[in-house]
Amino acid sequence: MNPRNNKRRVRIRLALAAAILIPAFAAGPAMAHDALESTVPAKDATVTTAPGAVSLTLSEPPMDATQLNLSVITVTDETGKTLSDGKVTVDGPTISTAIAGGSNGVYKVLWRTVSSDGHPIEGNYAFTVQDPAQAVTATPSATPTPAASTASSAAAPAAQTAPEQIKPNDDNAPMAVGIAAAILAVAAAVFFIARKRRDKTSGA
Repeated sequence: MNPRNNKRRVRIRLALAAAILIPAFAAGPAMAHDALESTVPAKDATVTTAPGAVSLTLSEPPMDATQLNLSVITVTDETGKTLSDGKVTVDGPTISTAIAGGSNGVYKVLWRTVSSDGHPIEGNYAFTVQDPAQAVTATPSATPTPAASTASSAAAPAAQTAPEQIKPNDDNAPMAVGIAAAILAVAAAVFFIARKRRDKTSGA
C-alpha cells in the first residue's frame, strides 16, 4: 500500500469533516435568538396589590424603534378588560408598559418584540391579583332601604287582620225549595190515590 495514498485519503477526510462541522458551529450562535429571562410581577405569582406596570427582561436588548411599534405588551384582567395603555418603553434588555387597576383574579400578559438579531419573538404568561380591599368593597353589608322598611311595616297589620268568613252561596235556595215542594206534592197525590182505592175496595 502506498503511504502517499494513505496520507492523501486522510487529508481528504479531514477536509470534508471540517467543511461539515465548521459551518454548523458558526451557525449556532447566529440561530440563538434572545430569550425572556424574568418578569415583574413574576410568572404565576400572586400579589396583594394590582401593579402599576408590567416589565419583561430579555437576555439581550431588543431592537428599539418606537415609530415602528416593534415591541407590544397587552395586559388583561379576569374580566377580559384591557389594562395596558399600548405604550411600551425599552430600557436596555427590559421592556415595560403601564397598566390601569383591574379586578381581582388572573391577569394575562401577551408580549412581542424583535430580538437583537432581527428575529421576532413573543410569548405569554399570567399572574394573579388578590387585593383584600377589593374583596371588601365587592361584598358590602346588606342595609334595608326605607322603601323596604315601609313595605314591611305596612304588611304587618295586614297579616294580623283576621280573614273574613266566607258566606255560603244561597243562589240555589229557591230551586231546592221548589224541588222539595214538588216531591211533597207527588207524595200527597200518591197517598190520596192509594187511600181512594182502598176506600173503594172496602165499600165493595
